[in-house]
Amino acid sequence: MLEAADRLLSEHGPSAVTHLRIAAEAGVSRATVYRHWPDRGSILLDLLRRSTELQVTTPPREVELATGVTILLRSFAAALSGEGGRTLAAMVGLAEWDEDVAAALRQMATIGPGMLEELLRRGVTEGELNPSVDVSLLVDRLIGPLYLRRLLYRDPIDDDVVERLVAATLAPPLRPT
Repeated sequence: MLEAADRLLSEHGPSAVTHLRIAAEAGVSRATVYRHWPDRGSILLDLLRRSTELQVTTPPREVELATGVTILLRSFAAALSGEGGRTLAAMVGLAEWDEDVAAALRQMATIGPGMLEELLRRGVTEGELNPSVDVSLLVDRLIGPLYLRRLLYRDPIDDDVVERLVAATLAPPLRPT
């Protein structure tokens, strides 16, 4: 069923990912599809999770903060650049009118941004970041440009972009060593 949903999304866009069309494409009853996914948002979220490109890399604990942030954002950028990014773009568009999709996006936002927030909080605790820094705002400043480039501009996000973003964003709040 998930493969059928993926085919529908790839061939016809997010509006085609419905319980009825998945059931027809997969050769199962609509009740079977509903049993697995009570709403469209959960189908799209599973499509997003299923994508192998969405495996966000956790940086090793022993690396310094800027390196860890760069590792994490590179893997996040790779995820956005692949098929998972295409699914995410579709979900963002639907979320304005579909509360199920919006809820799925909120759940998805706990993964990459949540990992980054944890890493930055550790940077505050370990003295690499100024304790007065607003960690949630710093997360937005680091991840926001990636979303902007991928979802609005449809630009590729290469390692150089990530490195320049990390350097420009972390330089002011980093404590001098």
